[in-house]
Amino acid sequence: MSKFTPVTKTSTNINKSILQAAKDRKLKPQQIDFDLLSFQTFYRTPKLKEWTLLDTQLEHLFDEKMIRSPLLELRQEYEIRLRPYDKDYLPLKLDLKLTANKTKSKIIAIINPENIFPCASDIKKLIKDEIYRKKLKAGLYIGLFESSLDDDISKLVENTTCEEPLKQQQRLIIGLSPGPVAPIHDTLIYHYDKKDRSDNKMIDGVDANELIVEYIKPQRGKNGRSCDGKALQVREPGTKYATFIKADKSTVIEKEDSNSIKYFAKIAGYVQNKKGEISISNEVSIKSASFKSTGSIDPGEDKDIVVNIKGKQSHEDSISSGVNIDVKELNVQGTIGSNVRVKANELSVGEQTHKNSQLEAVEHANVKLHRGRLKAKSANIDILETGSVIADEVYVKKMLGGEIIAHRVIVDELISNTTIIASESIEIRSIFGTHNKLIIDPNKIDTYHEKILSIKDELKVLEKNFKEHQLEYTKRHTTHEKLLPRIKTFQKKVVMATKAGKAPMKADVIRIKRYKKEAQILNEQLKDITQKEQEIENLKNELQKLYDADIHAEVIYKGVYDGHTQVTFVDTKTAQEYSITPETRAEKIVLEKRDDKKVIICK
Repeated sequence: MSKFTPVTKTSTNINKSILQAAKDRKLKPQQIDFDLLSFQTFYRTPKLKEWTLLDTQLEHLFDEKMIRSPLLELRQEYEIRLRPYDKDYLPLKLDLKLTANKTKSKIIAIINPENIFPCASDIKKLIKDEIYRKKLKAGLYIGLFESSLDDDISKLVENTTCEEPLKQQQRLIIGLSPGPVAPIHDTLIYHYDKKDRSDNKMIDGVDANELIVEYIKPQRGKNGRSCDGKALQVREPGTKYATFIKADKSTVIEKEDSNSIKYFAKIAGYVQNKKGEISISNEVSIKSASFKSTGSIDPGEDKDIVVNIKGKQSHEDSISSGVNIDVKELNVQGTIGSNVRVKANELSVGEQTHKNSQLEAVEHANVKLHRGRLKAKSANIDILETGSVIADEVYVKKMLGGEIIAHRVIVDELISNTTIIASESIEIRSIFGTHNKLIIDPNKIDTYHEKILSIKDELKVLEKNFKEHQLEYTKRHTTHEKLLPRIKTFQKKVVMATKAGKAPMKADVIRIKRYKKEAQILNEQLKDITQKEQEIENLKNELQKLYDADIHAEVIYKGVYDGHTQVTFVDTKTAQEYSITPETRAEKIVLEKRDDKKVIICK
């Protein structure tokens, strides 16, 4: 142990004083220790130019704003005794470490397990002295920002058994000053562009009233102070985006408060951002659709979105392989690639569809060259080549292979290897090839079955309802008829009283009125039953007409058949086929019922 005479001095920085003492004595700093004898805190402000002794709590003298302000200066002076380091000198040896946040506004003392507190009456003071020694060594102020320190030390002592090791780590907040609050720089949040893209949809619609863009206003921060007494100043907030956004008030709602301006969609659609001007449109135009550029496009069934895809070079698809699109209206100038799935109310394809594409138009589809699978309510196709179409009505200019299943079909030019299945009519305007099949088979039409099932279900409900009403009517009518003799008696009493110039009995009058009211109700019930009976008859006729669809259908061709086109009618009930390969002019070919047989007739 080094030897020198202890010395008492005033210091504002313990570490510097130890370093200087070690230098003067040609010792290492680790060979010198100190005892805190007393300390004082001083302050000054623009109003108090001289350093003034702080003789009360800082919070009692100044409000939080002033404590945070750099206009308040703080200084501490310590009276210390420097002495040789002796590891056995202090009565309490604590394995204690300090940790702090970045701004040193929160200081925590960590007392590790296995520390032993002696059974001393002044144990609280000993612990506090050791904490002060650690704080001063770390350059932190003491006696400031310690509002809960004494209470925390008391709780620690109360929950600890003296002369026994601590069972777990203890953490004490030994300094808590009003730290700085960082300013909020203004920023823009494009909520519509931050949706979950896990389903590979890079273009997405927004709902009405959905938050699409948010401008966060700049907010001033707060200056702070660290536990070493230093004032911490924060910079002014940035205002980079204040004029970036303009909103189309016809499609965007703007809501402002003290912290932000929020922009909500007035209508469902796509967000358009043209140099900072935000609007909502139900129409979007893109060059192409692919997994890389757009992902799938599915804004949702409730969004009336029109998508226009302008198309690429002729050797590239406008909609690349694997993309799914579900919108109100889709207009594609170019081609549709393989494994593409499309659903739209209205669909238009300016070039061709791949054989592995699947298209659905809830209403109408226009396709230039179709090779894939298409389902629509109605479809217009320039060239159908090996593809398939299922619809109510189909018009094709030229058909080279492929299949059509529809209620009504018109083809301008029928080439070769085609199959057309219809429930009502097939009209061909010219035939140039061979191996063509024209088939009337209502059972192949899904909507035909759906209609039959719908009518059957409706009939079942109506007939049940009819029987219930009829039964109720019969019971009420029988009861009503049985009352007639008594009612006639009451009527005679009323007539006799009236002739005698007396008032008829009130009960007789009421009974007669009730009888007449019941007669009116029965009359209305009978009308309702008659109406339901007519509805049942109409549905049965409609159902029979559907069952007779094969004999109501027709194949129309005003040219001359050359013996290479097969015309077939399929019985709706028995599935029996009636076929013919005509070699003559037959403007209409139909299936007629003659006696108990059906025969094909050329007209």
